[in-house]
Amino acid sequence: MTSRPAEAPDAPPRRVGRPRGRTSQGAASRDVIIDAAATVFARLGYDRARMADIVEASGLSKGSVYFHFDSKEALAVAVLAARHERWVAGVRVALDSVEPGEPRLRALLPAVLALHDGDPDAWVISRLTWALANQDETRAFAASLTRRWIDVVAEVVRDAAAGRAGVDAEAVATVVVGGFDGLKTTAAVLHSDDPAAAHDALVAAGRVWERMVFDLVLGAQAG
Repeated sequence: MTSRPAEAPDAPPRRVGRPRGRTSQGAASRDVIIDAAATVFARLGYDRARMADIVEASGLSKGSVYFHFDSKEALAVAVLAARHERWVAGVRVALDSVEPGEPRLRALLPAVLALHDGDPDAWVISRLTWALANQDETRAFAASLTRRWIDVVAEVVRDAAAGRAGVDAEAVATVVVGGFDGLKTTAAVLHSDDPAAAHDALVAAGRVWERMVFDLVLGAQAG
């Protein structure tokens, strides 16, 4: 993708990990904690998850977990930042191998679904974004991540709609991001006890959503 990559947003002003100068062992422990927390948040959601659940899932001591993260909120911020960065990077890598324009727009949903297939904790992004957006201290942070994802999609839409009148790339990208997050939430609610069924429902509904986006962007009259 040719335009300037969006800068990663800054986290809110609170401690989300150990200060600078941590050892490689400490960094590895921090990564283990983030991975464990992502799994717990994806399974239980932010509100139901407890620090005790994350400590147990990490296999580390309570002291080690709290050494790196002083609260569930701080840990949720770290998880969301890490997973969102991985998500955006994964989409960019997948789309960079596709010709810009219509082919790249058509590759967007398969790229996103492939990331879901490869990451069992992919559901955590929308769940944590919503949870942190409902807290005063982390609302701006959650919004900045959503904005970054919209900007990535808008770039794809803008290229695909080149020469077509009446396509507002940012508005379409907002619909794409909001629609996909809504589909994820709906699939998770309908199949809360069956992750495989939730994924199948997401894929099926995603195909319908994809055709609507194609009609909106590619069906616009050429200028």
